[in-house]
Amino acid sequence: MIGSVSQDYLDITRPLYSFAEADRLAKVTPNTSRRWLKGYHFWYSPEERRTMPPITPGRGEQEAVSFVDLMEVAAIGKLRQKGFSLKRIRQINAYCRLWLQTPRPLVTQTFKVRGRDVFVALGHDILLNVGYEAGMQAWEEVLDPFLDTVDYENELVRRWWPLGKNVRVVVDPDYGFGLPVIAGTGVRTEIIAERARAGDSTEEITYDFGVTEDQIEDALRWEMPSAA
Repeated sequence: MIGSVSQDYLDITRPLYSFAEADRLAKVTPNTSRRWLKGYHFWYSPEERRTMPPITPGRGEQEAVSFVDLMEVAAIGKLRQKGFSLKRIRQINAYCRLWLQTPRPLVTQTFKVRGRDVFVALGHDILLNVGYEAGMQAWEEVLDPFLDTVDYENELVRRWWPLGKNVRVVVDPDYGFGLPVIAGTGVRTEIIAERARAGDSTEEITYDFGVTEDQIEDALRWEMPSAA
């Protein structure tokens, strides 16, 4: 079992994506993944340069993004959309690391199971200044639905259904070089979108890739949401 867990961890922490690819998949603004995962510098005044550390410390200096990194960026992006500042998110992440005794809590099944309890505790912690209502709203409206799109194996996040498990698009580091694929086929959704943009008919695409019209529709919902 130990060997299996170790291999699982290697699979999901190996570099797979550029920072630009991670931004696109997590649907965050350009350069966001790099800033959150590696930290950044800025000039506080003409004389003083300050450094913001990564939100999750200890991932190393690698110039690529792993599946675990991607899932953290996606989760943090959801909190940012809800209006949480990076300062608050850093505090929440630090508190969760301490509470759950794991270095990367956002990508563990323990966080999915016990996360609500953590946010209840956060709501009563004056030092974090999150507030009970804000903390529970973030959990119920953002993180809990997001975690329902994730599968776990041996405690760790293993695959992601970015549009929900009822849509046949999955991100799995074992298929399609970690890029979104049509579940059960290994066909990358970006290839389907390229063919659709080129004007190929649904009949041509289904014939060439052995997929159904419903699967093509799901792929385009992810790749071309405005056109789906």
